[in-house]
Amino acid sequence: MIVERMTDLIGNTPLLKIPAEVTGLKNIDLYGKLELLNPYGSVKDRIAWGMIKDDLEDMAANDQMIFENSSGNTAKAICAIAASYDVPFKLVSAIAKVKETKDLLRMLGAEIEEFAAASDCFDPNDPNDPQYLIEKAVREAGGKIYFTSQFTNEKNPEVHEKTTAQEVLEDLGSVDYFISGLGTTGSTLGMTRAFKKNNPDCVCVGLTSAKGEFVPGIRSLDQMWESGLYQRDNYADVVTVGEKAALDAMLTLNRRLGLLCGPSAGANYHGALEYLKTIDDSLTERKSAVFIVCDRVEWYMSYISDRMPEMFGEKEKPDSLFNFDETAAGKAPQINVADLDGWIAENDPVIVDIRSSIAYRMGHIDGAINLPIESFEKLIDSNSPFPKEKPVLLACAVGEKTTRHAAYLQSREYRAYSVEGGMMALKAMKQQAKAA
Repeated sequence: MIVERMTDLIGNTPLLKIPAEVTGLKNIDLYGKLELLNPYGSVKDRIAWGMIKDDLEDMAANDQMIFENSSGNTAKAICAIAASYDVPFKLVSAIAKVKETKDLLRMLGAEIEEFAAASDCFDPNDPNDPQYLIEKAVREAGGKIYFTSQFTNEKNPEVHEKTTAQEVLEDLGSVDYFISGLGTTGSTLGMTRAFKKNNPDCVCVGLTSAKGEFVPGIRSLDQMWESGLYQRDNYADVVTVGEKAALDAMLTLNRRLGLLCGPSAGANYHGALEYLKTIDDSLTERKSAVFIVCDRVEWYMSYISDRMPEMFGEKEKPDSLFNFDETAAGKAPQINVADLDGWIAENDPVIVDIRSSIAYRMGHIDGAINLPIESFEKLIDSNSPFPKEKPVLLACAVGEKTTRHAAYLQSREYRAYSVEGGMMALKAMKQQAKAA
């Protein structure tokens, strides 16, 4: 086979039937759509090409630069494609957390500008939000910026409806159950549209990450409203998957099937099994189910080694944050922003702000030290990160992450607290007081 461009290789990925002895399912055939076989390594190759293919020549002729807000895979594919057309690319993001992907983008010549938004993604009222910053830059650039905007671009679900889903239907005829993680929600929205047109009884289940945990490419339920493509009624159910479950399921696929997929595929596989096992015994006829194998494991070695150091010859950490079961632990108390000044004066705590350094410099609680979340999580995996004779107060953007961190520290006998509603709640209270 001879192709003229790498983009000719996008799509037409196979389905892998997961053996019943691996799934344990009796009445459901489970298939993984192998999107990791796309040329740039992920399901996002499809939307990257779909969003820019009609305009690339004009971009090059008009000296435009592509901007995108991405956690990694979309940026990677857009950057690689655009570079082959001599079009520059810039990533403006708060959620590009995977080191290997950022390194590759830099190697390809991309510009990277990272910001900390209120909840790691869209907040149109926050002047530090990536989406807001890009839209502002577009308005001021006089036509020199091309914003692909994957979170709002209708080409995102359209590409999956017209290509990914049709390939599955050609292979299976129809789909009874479709289970997939929610990021931009473009793949689930587009594919479900096609599956339900073909089979109105098709059930779509969306997967979100557990609060305060990071599963690459999958967002928490609280973040879903921020995607302009998210439609809650598209999903019969939305269930959560944690980091540990995602990685354990990924290892099953890696080791038992030789499928070298990453953590998001593991999350999709775990979520699919958790849901399908609840209905498997009640079925009286054979059914089919599909999940997406999103991308390859090689991109996530640093992510995996941080959470499973024992796999790489390092000392196991049974009491690490990664192994912490928040549901089995006591919930750490939260301090309401209205009581914050008085509580701090009375208790003299160690105050830790885990937002990015940029967000911290824009405003923080007096006396707070700044430990961005990646550094902070590594620190609290150590034996004694803070003096136990003093209380510890944690602050993040909206209070979502620090509730888990505070509970974890409390399980290790720290007097740990978090700011209820985070810095956004404090900011809103100050604005209300100023207006009054």
